[in-house]
Amino acid sequence: MGVEQTLMRFEEGLKLWGISLDEIQRERFRKLTELLLEWNEKLNLTSITAPERIAVEHYLDSVAPLAFKLIGEGMSVVDVGTGAGFPGLPLAILSPLTSFTLIDATRKKVNYLQTVCSELGLTNVEVVWGRAEELSRNEVFREGFDVAVSRAFGALDVVWECTLPFVKVGGIAVAYKGAKVDEELEIGKQTAPLVGGEVKAVYKFKLPSTEINRALVVAEKVEITPPRFPRRPGTPEKRPLHLLTGTKMRHNKTDTKTN
Repeated sequence: MGVEQTLMRFEEGLKLWGISLDEIQRERFRKLTELLLEWNEKLNLTSITAPERIAVEHYLDSVAPLAFKLIGEGMSVVDVGTGAGFPGLPLAILSPLTSFTLIDATRKKVNYLQTVCSELGLTNVEVVWGRAEELSRNEVFREGFDVAVSRAFGALDVVWECTLPFVKVGGIAVAYKGAKVDEELEIGKQTAPLVGGEVKAVYKFKLPSTEINRALVVAEKVEITPPRFPRRPGTPEKRPLHLLTGTKMRHNKTDTKTN
């Protein structure tokens, strides 16, 4: 019953965004929910397990870029720090003609994601194990994607350093944020140029039929990322870019979303 509740709530929300599921997509979300709950008992993938919360805080939140037309057919998308597969898996299910690369540094999560993709038959998804700071220096991945997405990854300057090196000039990086986005927006604007980006838009919205405030911060890749970025693994968090610009955080807490 819980899985069906999740699907019903998810579809209700999608309709408010003008999005509908076909039968194949519906079955894939059903199977995804089952696998998430099953594997969560072993791996502690998420603290969100109630049917309504999975539908709203994982699925609807993940696919918000589709409501704002930020991802289209034929694009290549990288999900940096995908964790339990959010936002990448829901986006991939709803966008079968778009290719997705899901990156995570935890081997057990990568094994889970590979199992999910196999069981759901998601041929448009590749799962890669590794650190973003290292993979984005690999010529296979560096500046090879139209869109980078990241959810629950840290403050905007950390997100930009770990996502924009993956993005082609002319592409975009999309950072998922919450109600406190304004507290770190200035840092996002000041630091994006260091890695070849420019903040172009902030989409603020409530998740359908809720009072949950969310935001998508979009940075366009306007020039090639300098060779010095990203820095070594762990450095973006320990010595974030805003320290290089002298920009101060308005508050100590960054606005992230936990899986």
